[in-house]
Amino acid sequence: MKNKTVIILLLVLAVAMYTVAVTNFCLGNVLGGIGDVLMASFAVLMAYALYRVGQLGRMADRTRKAVIGLLEQLTKGVPATLTIKDGNGTITLGHGEDEDAGDDPEEELTDEEKRVRRMAEEYDELRGRYERLSDFVMTDTFRDLPENKRTLLTRQHQTMHDYLDVLTQRLRIEAKEANLKIDIEGDDTDKAE
Repeated sequence: MKNKTVIILLLVLAVAMYTVAVTNFCLGNVLGGIGDVLMASFAVLMAYALYRVGQLGRMADRTRKAVIGLLEQLTKGVPATLTIKDGNGTITLGHGEDEDAGDDPEEELTDEEKRVRRMAEEYDELRGRYERLSDFVMTDTFRDLPENKRTLLTRQHQTMHDYLDVLTQRLRIEAKEANLKIDIEGDDTDKAE
């Protein structure tokens, strides 16, 4: 707010100095007119410098807030799966409400838990590839491909979808047998407990 007031005062001063310069030029006082133009130009430059400093201050403030938010998130720990699509993040935790369950060392897990963890990792990886292919199939680049390539990519897309479906069903069964809680992205059915 203080910067805006000073900027406005400097601009008013610049206009007044330009007016005095024109008056001096009209009266034949060229040296006085040149001095007034220089003073007015200096006032405009100062107003612009203050304006830019204000912009940089606001940008620095936004950057500071973003960095603090990032550091806070990193101190909490990185989630098991982070999917970024169209600028929006989706976080999927693979072990229910127990935040430390994903950090168990491999040797402390039972064979059933190890199997479910490997399947969940395979599911996450396949889901990411499937979503990227789904996005690609909707683009003009895909539509511009030759017919044989489009056909093969469409078959691959369907096969990946079917495989995801099978993995989802297996994960539900295996997690239920291992008495683990799972969260499958996009799944509205009851989770295993």
